[in-house]
Amino acid sequence: MKVVDLYTALQAQDDIEVDFFERNAEFRFFADTARNWGLNPKSIRQWMRSAVARGKQGNAFAYLGESRAVVDRVESAFGRELPGVLVLLPSFGDFDGFARYDSGHHQVMLGIDFPDSDVDYLKALTAHELSHVYRDHAPRVWEHLGKPLSEVKRSEYLEAGTAAEHLVSEGLATLFSSALFPEIPPSVHHYYEPDEWEWCEAHPNEIDQALTECLRGDEDVWSFYGEGRVGRGSPSRLQYYWAARKLRELLGDSATNIRALVELHEKPAADFSIFNLKV
Repeated sequence: MKVVDLYTALQAQDDIEVDFFERNAEFRFFADTARNWGLNPKSIRQWMRSAVARGKQGNAFAYLGESRAVVDRVESAFGRELPGVLVLLPSFGDFDGFARYDSGHHQVMLGIDFPDSDVDYLKALTAHELSHVYRDHAPRVWEHLGKPLSEVKRSEYLEAGTAAEHLVSEGLATLFSSALFPEIPPSVHHYYEPDEWEWCEAHPNEIDQALTECLRGDEDVWSFYGEGRVGRGSPSRLQYYWAARKLRELLGDSATNIRALVELHEKPAADFSIFNLKV
């Protein structure tokens, strides 16, 4: 996968011009995204000169030095070069990372000066997001759409994203990053502070009951992005924790086996009965 360093390029600009992205061929692909996000020279400078962003510069540059090796490690695990581009850019205080799909192509955006991040966090997040890329390009995952992936527009892709697909994808991504970087604490792979991780570990039955009832009901697993969804003190993204736990139980001793995880990445959501509970 190609890695594009937009962070350093913006850091080097004393005065960012309005048409910066259009004038630079390497970054031209980001022009529409910048407009959609409402980014302009003033807002970019305001963030990058802020005390928070300056405090994260060391962390950002440290990750820049490791990013290529992280991508190579992920691709080695999957046994192939991944399609698309990984963009390393300022977080603007708003996002850590996500994979954006459209018409068979992925742009993975990583905000490498995200306030809550450190190098381990960014390594885990990179592995997580690239897991989504590999899964999306596995032939069987989207074959039910009846067309080549290159013809599947973003709107159709999002509409086809069922609750089961969401749980399979996020659960596998969490297990994959954990297996690839076992030296990083599990709380980091789940993007939790230690107390949030402890809450999850102390309430597995409550989490299981809530997600099971959800899948048998309205299947709105995305509601678990909110805090307090499973009672007082419950953190956000509990569906990630639960999905990873269920897949870990399914795999047993193979839960940390990269080959076993890669094979699961290649299966469609319909094959995972643990997430298809609707009668």
